[in-house]
Amino acid sequence: MVATNQNGSLDLARAARAEGQLTKLLIADHAPTRLGIKMALGADVDVCAEAGDAEQAIRAAKREQPDVALVGIDVCADWRGAVRGICRAAPGCAVVVLAQSGNADDMLESVRAGAVGYVPGPLDEQRLRRVFRAVADREAVVPRAMVLELLGELRGGHGGGDVLTGREAQVLGMLRRGHSTAWIADRLQIAPVTVRRHVSELVHKLGVESRSDLIEQAVG
Repeated sequence: MVATNQNGSLDLARAARAEGQLTKLLIADHAPTRLGIKMALGADVDVCAEAGDAEQAIRAAKREQPDVALVGIDVCADWRGAVRGICRAAPGCAVVVLAQSGNADDMLESVRAGAVGYVPGPLDEQRLRRVFRAVADREAVVPRAMVLELLGELRGGHGGGDVLTGREAQVLGMLRRGHSTAWIADRLQIAPVTVRRHVSELVHKLGVESRSDLIEQAVG
C-alpha cells in the first residue's frame, strides 16, 4: 500500500512525454495499492488502465500503449510473465516492478524480463514521485545495495576466460547468494541434473577446482 501525504507536488508533467501530454500510466497491483498510487500521483499523470492480474495487465498494455507500467510482484503468480508480456505488447513502455521487500534474485529476474526498475519496500508519496519521475526521464531505478549484484551478473563474475552464457551467469549468481541446487532448479524451472551440469561447466570455464571455489570467488 502506498502512503500519501500533503507535501508539495513535483512537476511530473516536465518529466512526461513531449508536446505537453501527461505520462500514461498502467498500474498492475492489488486494488488498495492502485488507489494509493493514484492518490499519490494525482492529476500529474494519466492513469490509462488498471489491472489485477497478468492477463489484464498485458491486454491493457496492448490496448493503451502506456509510457510507464508499475507491476506489483505479488499481483499474480506469474509476475515475470506480466513484465515480459507488457514489454512485448507495448515496446515503448518502461516497466517498474514493486516488491514488498528486497530480493536480489527477484531484481535480476525483473531486469531479465525487461523491467527498467525494481523498487522494494513501502512507498510513500515522495519516494513514488521520485521513482516515477526518474523512469519518465528514461532512467533505470535499482536500489543502490543491489547494483553490485546486477554488475556481477552482467560480467559473469570473472575477468577473463570463456564467456558465460546467460543461464550460466544466472546459476553462478544464485550459487554465490547461497542457494542450493534444488532451490535453483525450482526457481529456473529446470532439472537438478541440469543445474549440476551448469556448475560443472562453470568450474571448467572459470578455471577453479570445485563448486566451493566458485562461491569463494564472489568478489573476484
